Amino acid sequence: MALTSGRPRRVVIAGGGHAGLLLALALDRLGIRAGIIDAQSVDATLAAPFGGRALALMYGSKQVFETLGLWTRLADVAEPVWGVRLEDQSTGARIAYEAAEVADHPFGYGIETRTLRRRLLELVLERSGIEVVAPARLSDLERTGDGIAATLDDGRRLEAALIVGADGRGSTVRARAGLDGAQWRYPQTALTFAIRHSRPHDQRVREYLRIAGPLALLPIGKDLSSVTWSEPAPLAQHLLAGPEDALAALLHDRIGDALGSLEIAGEPAAHSLSGHQARRFAAPRVALIGDAAHGLHPIHAQGFNLAVRDVATLAELLVEAERAGRDLAHPEVLMRYDRLRRADAWAVAAMTDGLNRLFSNDLAPAKLVRRIGWSALDRLPPLKHLAMRRGMGLSGDLPRLARGELP
Repeated sequence: MALTSGRPRRVVIAGGGHAGLLLALALDRLGIRAGIIDAQSVDATLAAPFGGRALALMYGSKQVFETLGLWTRLADVAEPVWGVRLEDQSTGARIAYEAAEVADHPFGYGIETRTLRRRLLELVLERSGIEVVAPARLSDLERTGDGIAATLDDGRRLEAALIVGADGRGSTVRARAGLDGAQWRYPQTALTFAIRHSRPHDQRVREYLRIAGPLALLPIGKDLSSVTWSEPAPLAQHLLAGPEDALAALLHDRIGDALGSLEIAGEPAAHSLSGHQARRFAAPRVALIGDAAHGLHPIHAQGFNLAVRDVATLAELLVEAERAGRDLAHPEVLMRYDRLRRADAWAVAAMTDGLNRLFSNDLAPAKLVRRIGWSALDRLPPLKHLAMRRGMGLSGDLPRLARGELP
């Protein structure tokens, strides 16, 4: 596909990661033309090797992909997750969630991140209504009388009705639109990689809640799991610099023999943990989605699912405006998007931050709260089932795409 930038487009999406690609596909399915600006070349994205880092796609998010007609192209790289095993290693308390208790489908799916991005880009390149401008970076925004212009680092200028920032935690769109907000850091670094194991994962997530930070294993294939392992930064960097067999041996010490012998797969990497939230998710002719709008602690794997709800909500509001003959970036449209998504993001950020602080605390009162809370949850099925449906992304004020309906 030729990468050109000459013809006008209705929506320009800055950022060709998972959220930006998904939004372009959603808009194309709903009849709204979109263009994508991405800093990484198409060839580099398509050739990216398996890395081992993964995301958990909850069932409500899977509904969005399926409703848009995308799931058939992803199903073969998505490992179903039918259960979750949680263990508080400080107190020994455990709880198990089984999807079959509340539904006839999985909790969600584990998907390696580079594989998902490659599949989404392949789908984008098949759509004649989506144009990709890459490699290119946004350098500035300028609002015009009836639109907005994005200036690229090579001087090109792209006109649009709306610019969507999907350009990650260090979002240029967010900064240029004056939407930077709260930021916070955690004294933890997450190691990410994949492991092959001699015992089956039984399509169950295992998450160990520890004083140093959570350690989670997400199934992503047959006898293959992705690891997200939080430790204090000095230890994490020491482990990353050491030999892979030593990393695998220490991981085995941390989780015991639940998965048998372990072998590192993919590329171990370290990620400093932090959180942020834009002060608003929209400004005149600008909207933010995904990590450009919010960043979370990885505990309970909620980050990308928030982004999917951003995409589904924004696409629904834009198509409603289009059908009503309104400007896509009408202030009422963007104010409604901001109101709907910012409340959800703050609630999830508070939940993940609170859980990390609670389980990283070795004080006796915190341990008592954890024991009482887990015991009550396990003994009260209605409360447990409510928590499970919430975790699946099947409760709350869901956008129509997450309910299996096209807007």
